[in-house]
Amino acid sequence: MRCPHCGSTNIAYFPVTKVKTKNRGCIGWTLWILLAICTCGLILIIPAITNSKSKSKTQTQAVCQSCGKRWNA
Repeated sequence: MRCPHCGSTNIAYFPVTKVKTKNRGCIGWTLWILLAICTCGLILIIPAITNSKSKSKTQTQAVCQSCGKRWNA
């Protein structure tokens, strides 16, 4: 593989992981707290506190060792 910028073949490959975390908003937290207060149970609020959704995506990036240009391989 050649660098699209300078044409060098001195290329290094690195795995890059992107992580997106989605947390609950204010309305979601308020509803969970009201539900816990109404039912007087911490069993209902513990999953809400510990629950967070996360997505991870791993890509391989190539880096030219001569000019520093990066691109997805």
